[in-house]
Amino acid sequence: MMARIDPVRLRRGALDVATSVAVVALSLLLGLLIVIAAGYPAGATISAFWNGAFVGSLSLDQTLETTIPLVLAGLAWIVAFRAGRINVGIEGQILVGGVTATVVGLYVHAPLGIHLPLTVLAAMGGGAVYAGVAAALWAWRGVNEIIATFMLNLIAALFVTYLVTGPLQESTHQQPISPTIANSARWPAFFGQLGLSWDLALVPVGVALVAWTLHRTTAGFRLRMTGENPEAARHVGVSVGRVGAVSLVASGGLAGLAASSLLLSSQGGALQQDFSSNFGFSGIAVALLARNSPIGCVPAALLFAALREGGGLVETEVGIDTSLVDVTFGIVVILAAASLYVARRRWRLSESLRLRSLRRHPGGLTDTRL
Repeated sequence: MMARIDPVRLRRGALDVATSVAVVALSLLLGLLIVIAAGYPAGATISAFWNGAFVGSLSLDQTLETTIPLVLAGLAWIVAFRAGRINVGIEGQILVGGVTATVVGLYVHAPLGIHLPLTVLAAMGGGAVYAGVAAALWAWRGVNEIIATFMLNLIAALFVTYLVTGPLQESTHQQPISPTIANSARWPAFFGQLGLSWDLALVPVGVALVAWTLHRTTAGFRLRMTGENPEAARHVGVSVGRVGAVSLVASGGLAGLAASSLLLSSQGGALQQDFSSNFGFSGIAVALLARNSPIGCVPAALLFAALREGGGLVETEVGIDTSLVDVTFGIVVILAAASLYVARRRWRLSESLRLRSLRRHPGGLTDTRL
């Protein structure tokens, strides 16, 4: 038998898609108006942006390669957020995941079929353990996870700087960068040295796994229940503290997986101070634009990757400073966050009104939505 499609969920999904499309369109329009107001030609700007992001195999490769860690960072945010936890430390978890991957990539010697999986697992483990610090502080000491994860970002950045200018610095000691990681620990390229790497497979696997876990498993149900109504979760015997802590650790593991894409792809290969390039914070924006949908992270990440890659050519050909591209990026984030806030307020109001109606008319408890 085919599963019955829930019309309420279908309408909500269609509204989410329409809202995200409207946010993107309005943000790009406002960004273009700012460019015109600054005295730059609109046509040349649009052409340069499109060419820099999608025209030519090299541009498209770079855009898709940038999309991969953005999707994974977005998934990291979603896993924690669905449990009611705010993980703003994805950037730091990417950095620490990169450190553990670098150590295994440099000092463990094994063939590709063993070395690469070990290095990827090391990256995930590093991110998970680092997120576990904030999870433990929150679960056992009541430390706000927003503050803890944010402060851990700063510690991770300083730690990476120390390593690439000290113990892990390359042999000549002229650049703040580690030695190149062994090829056996890096993702093979599709098409020679300049093509996409096989880390592209992480996107469908990660999206499918997170979506399946959230909506088709008991663990995912407990996670969503904890995020939506912690009191109800406690009432049915769910350990809110344990679920929240596990969600933060899992979020850190996905951040570490993003680090493996950044560090072990055809465009990576060595640890350096800014290898994360704020992908952790960009991933949060991706998730907000996707309205916390794992599948929606893919087109949202593609948009942000296009803004990153297309912005470089806009600066070169048109002379527009990349700060104007960052303004467009910021507009997307603000509008996405605002739309998500409004949607949650409307949902809570509608649920409150529905529960009041059910209390007044007990027969309504037979409503199929319950």
